Amino acid sequence: MGDGKIAEPVWNDLKIFFAVVKARSLSGASKSLNISHSTVCRRVARLEETVGVCLIRRTTNGITFTHDGQQLGTFVERMGDNVSDIRFWLKKKQEHIEGTLSVSCCDIALPRLSSLIGAFSATHPNTNFDISATPMHVDLREANTDLAIRATNSPDEDLVGIRLQSFSLQLAQKRDVKDGDAAIWVGLKDGFAHLPGERWQGEQKDACTYQLKADSYMCVGEIIRSGVGIGLLPSFIVENDDALKSIPTFTPLPCWNLWLLYHPTLNRNPLLTAFASHLKYTW
Repeated sequence: MGDGKIAEPVWNDLKIFFAVVKARSLSGASKSLNISHSTVCRRVARLEETVGVCLIRRTTNGITFTHDGQQLGTFVERMGDNVSDIRFWLKKKQEHIEGTLSVSCCDIALPRLSSLIGAFSATHPNTNFDISATPMHVDLREANTDLAIRATNSPDEDLVGIRLQSFSLQLAQKRDVKDGDAAIWVGLKDGFAHLPGERWQGEQKDACTYQLKADSYMCVGEIIRSGVGIGLLPSFIVENDDALKSIPTFTPLPCWNLWLLYHPTLNRNPLLTAFASHLKYTW
């Protein structure tokens, strides 16, 4: 090397040589790395060219290591031990999940979310959750909200989205009340008129004698359970509540999806990614 520069071995070549040292053979290294035998030979030859010495000799019984090869083998074995230590350290860091997550949750998802937070906290006791239950969509670009659970059919494409559940709305009434057609209607306040359920209900107002308005579906559910009126609720609430029954409708009811959403810049937050995975597989 006439220019006086020293060539540095490529790390991937050292990893392949490490596999050769561990397996004590080229074919063994090929199997352990799941790469071709010719690739192993080529990369070892490139490493020999880089360091400028012969590292292995081929014999009828396999390979032997030269003195330089034995020395380099000792070094890469130490490197291998360090890599194992690093992997163990990374694994422990990944397992050591702690911190606080701020969650904006539509009210209909709050009961299920609360249960799953309890299960997650049991295995990760150093975690805290700050929950805001609201049917309004919070801007996740703001730093004070980490993730959101929303009922929507058009999630923001700029966000990471995990679909948790699909559901329809059902017209519901207290189970022991009759004459649903004569009951007063219960719905959300005017600020939610853009929602599919409220648009559908608006088309049926000719059948209403009066309308009670609330600021969340959970409030609507409590009013319906009291026997005062009828209204739209998510199917999973009606079907799992012995106090409620569904009323058949002549026109199709809206269907929604429940989404878990967060900003892609948080993909490296171990607490958020662990909790998002927990919701994805247990919801």
